[in-house]
Parts: sequence; structure tokens; C-alpha cells
Amino acid sequence: MRKGLLYNLISNVIFFASGYALHFFLGSSMSPAEYGIVGSIITVLDFEYMFLSNGARQSAAREISSKRYDIKDLILKTFAFQAILIGFFFCVNFFGAPVFGHVLNDDSLTFYFRVAAFLVPANGIYVMLLGINDGLQRFGTSALLGGIYPIAKLSAIPLIIFVFRDNPVLGVEIGFLLALLSTTGVGAVLLLTQRRPQIDQNHVTETIPFRVVAKHTLSFSFFFIIVSLVLSVDTLIVKATIAPASYAGFYTGAVNFGKLSYSLMSAFATIILPVVSQRIGEKDMSGALSKIQENLLLAVAFILPITLAISATSAPLLSAFYKPEYAAAAPALSMLSLSNFFMGLIVLFNMVLSAYENTHFSDALSIISLIIVVPAFIIAAKTGGITALAATSMVCTFTGAAVSYWRILTKIGQVILPKTVYAFALNIVYCLVNVIIARLIPANLIVLALVYVISYAGYVAMLLLCKIIHIPHFSNR
Repeated sequence: MRKGLLYNLISNVIFFASGYALHFFLGSSMSPAEYGIVGSIITVLDFEYMFLSNGARQSAAREISSKRYDIKDLILKTFAFQAILIGFFFCVNFFGAPVFGHVLNDDSLTFYFRVAAFLVPANGIYVMLLGINDGLQRFGTSALLGGIYPIAKLSAIPLIIFVFRDNPVLGVEIGFLLALLSTTGVGAVLLLTQRRPQIDQNHVTETIPFRVVAKHTLSFSFFFIIVSLVLSVDTLIVKATIAPASYAGFYTGAVNFGKLSYSLMSAFATIILPVVSQRIGEKDMSGALSKIQENLLLAVAFILPITLAISATSAPLLSAFYKPEYAAAAPALSMLSLSNFFMGLIVLFNMVLSAYENTHFSDALSIISLIIVVPAFIIAAKTGGITALAATSMVCTFTGAAVSYWRILTKIGQVILPKTVYAFALNIVYCLVNVIIARLIPANLIVLALVYVISYAGYVAMLLLCKIIHIPHFSNR
């Protein structure tokens, strides 16, 4: 599990860094109108990917790892339901392209949305391969594919420079499509060459009902749609309700750094579902609980300090990366960083619950969040600006994490080890040190980078010195 976690963390960092590099190039090389078209297409596709990505991936990972059903039958039926979703969204984009152009007041979008329609099946197959590998505990393969894809997307840059100089938007779409196709090709080859030991020798004959596949896929999709909504709707609310308009830019800058915490935490959620599902399928309840406890310890020990460092140094970080006036969003970033960590805990806890029981709790939490969060965000933005909005986000995600933890405590048992408490206490000290440092250093990226590296290295040394974490842990599976 530890190796898989490390691989997924590296994959997420690559995805994060590649995305920034690509958008830095697109923003500097395209006209604002062209970049706006790319943004509109990505926004629509991101919404559709919510249905295609997490639902099938998590459902396949859970059922394959639990070994309750014939794996070949399970994979075929999951692919079949994924194909239904793919067909629906392909038709929406391809045949509904003129509607998008009319609604968004740009007829040129019609052609681009028809091209973008072909990204939908490519993405749907790609994430299915990730889910299959997760379920088979091939986390290294999943992470490899997750690292290849964002790097391959950078092919859009030479395509724009050398081939689609007069039509950079099409260059972006072709680059994304080639990235998906090449990554899917690699994934298919790896799956076919490595499949026999775990798929062909599976002796379970019971087949999974198609309605169960559909139910689980849609349930996971709905949960992650709400997660994405909570993480992104605040930016739209700022744009719509807060003046002057510059505050939307300030808040966007804060969000860009705040989401790093969730990006890193999502690696833990990806690993924990198939690992715990496998232990439960083997009736090894103590082993399942041990994996949950270890996963939470590692998250608190290694991800929480990154969250707190960003929170404590928010003012110099925003000033150095953007401009000094972005420091107006420093209080917001301090809270958004924590909010994203809490959201990571929500996802982690609910993936654990999904492994143990049905998804009714997660479904209920999603519905309640949908009812409460959006109105609360709007009221906070109108009455207190971006700081109040970020505070509301932090309170909502903390509450969701606390409720999810309570559910785990009552249904599964105590998942917080004494070492986790010690790691949390050490994090508080680490945060206070960073608060003091932030008051003393200039707003300079190089200085900040050195501070982060040195302070984090010192923190890890204390983890080892206090025997909270042992180096041999990282050599184990």
C-alpha cells in the first residue's frame, strides 16, 4: 500500500505541475478570446468527466478488489455501462454543439465542441483502465498512466507552435486527444500482458447484476460531483456577487494554491478503497482497520504540514507568486488550504465507508451538502466578502469531515492512533514556526522555496526522532 501511495502522490504532483505549465503557455501564447474558448470547452468537459471518471473508476476498483464477483463479467458490465454514459455525452457534445455556440454567444464553438466530443470516449476508456488497475492492486501501473497522461497533454504545445499556428484551439484539442489515446494504448498493452495471474485465475463464478453496476457507478459519480461543486462553486459566486472585479482574480489565486492539499489527499482516497475492500473480501477485518489507521497517520504526518505551511505563509506566497495586491486574499488562502484538506478527509472517510457498507451515508451527505453549501456560500460572500466565503467553506468541510469520522467511529471503530495524535501535535508546532518565519522573510519565491524545503526537512527529522514514522515503512507494500 505504501509504495502505491507514494506512486500516486508523485502522479498527482506531475498532473498538478504539468497543468500549470500548459496553462502558462496557453495563456501567454493565445489571444484572450482563444483562451476563453479553451476555458469554455474545458469547463463543459470537466462537468461531463465527473460522471465518467470517478464513478466507473471507484466502482470497478471496489468490486474487483473485494473478489465477490467474476472479474471478467464485472469488467465487461462496467465497460458496458460506461459505454452508455459515453454515448450520451458524445451525442450531447456532437449534436448539441450548435446549442453550446448559441448559448455561449459564439458560433465558432460549434466546430470545437464537435471535435471535443471525441475526447469523451477516449477519457471514459482511460479512467476504466485506471479503475481496473486499482482493483487489481496495481497502483504502480495506475500511477504510471496517471503520470503519462498529463505529460502527453503537453504535446499540445509543439502542435500549436508547428502545426496549428493559425488555429491553436484545435491544436489543444488534438493534443489532448492524442494524449488520451497514447496513454490508453499503453494501459491496454500493460493490462493484456499482465492480466493472467489475477484475472484468468479468478475462480469466482457469481456474476454481478447490471443494475448493481449502474447503481454503484452513479452513486460514486454523484458523490464526486458534489465534492467538485463544493471545491469550485465559490469561485463562480465571487465572480457573480463581489465587487470590485479584481477580487475574483485575488480569490482565484488563493484557490490555485489551496487546492494543492486536496490534490495530494486524493492519492490516499484512491488507494484506500481497493485496499480495504480486498481485506473485507478476505474477512480480514483487523487488517482492514489497520490499513485505515496507517493511511490516516500518513496523511496527517506528511500532507497536513504542507497544508499548514501554505496557510501560515499565505501572504508572502501570494505576493511573491502574483503581485503584492494579491495579499488581500491571504486570509482566504489560509482557510481554503485547510478547507481542501478537510475535503480530502471527507473523501478518504467516505471511500472507507463505501468499502464496508452501501453508499447510503455518502449519498445522504452529498444531498445535504448540496442543499446547505451553495446558499451558505452566497450569503457569506454577500455579507463578508472573500474572507467570509473561505471561512464558510472551511467550516462546511470540517463539519463534513467530522460527521464522516463519527460514522466511521460508530460503524468500524477508532481509526486515530496515538501516533496520529502525536503527529498532529507536531504539526501545530510546525505551523507556529512557519507563522513566525512568514513575518520575517521577504515576499520572494526563492526564499520561500528554501524555507519550505528546510522547514519540512526539519519537521520530517522530528517525525523520525520521535519515532512517529519509521523509514522501513516505506520499503513495504
